[in-house]
Amino acid sequence: MTPVSLEAFIHEYRLTFPIGIDRPTEDGPIPQIMAAYGMCGTPSLILIDRAGRIRKHGFGAEDDMRIGTEIATLLAEPAD
Repeated sequence: MTPVSLEAFIHEYRLTFPIGIDRPTEDGPIPQIMAAYGMCGTPSLILIDRAGRIRKHGFGAEDDMRIGTEIATLLAEPAD
C-alpha cells in the first residue's frame, strides 16, 4: 500500500491508534518485518512474551476477547 493509500484508509476508517509502516526489502515484495516473522499478509497477530519468545502467530481475524485473555495470561506470568 502506498503512503497516500494508507493515509486515505486511515482517514476513511477513522483509525486513531499508532500504525507502523514496514520497510520494503530490496529483493522481494514482502517487507522486512513480515519476512522476519513469517507473516503472509494482514491482519497478522504475533504475541511475544517478556523473554522475547513468540507465543502466538496468527493470520486472519481474531476474537478481541480471546486476544485480551491471551495477553492477560502472558502478563500474569512471572518474569524470568
